[in-house]
Amino acid sequence: MSERVDFEIVCPNDHEQTVTFDKEEFEAKLKSGTLVFHCNTCEANWPPSHEDIARIRKTLSKTSG
Repeated sequence: MSERVDFEIVCPNDHEQTVTFDKEEFEAKLKSGTLVFHCNTCEANWPPSHEDIARIRKTLSKTSG
């Protein structure tokens, strides 16, 4: 079982949010097209940027050794 990791993200309205994934969950959501971040402060929804995806994959690959 993979370790779940917290990631800090910032919504389009500059609110800081925390999302948590394990490698399998992240890749499954990304592949299915259902990966959308949600801000609990302003209710905004937005897709991850290419930079977000790269950063999360890099971190998850280090923890799923």
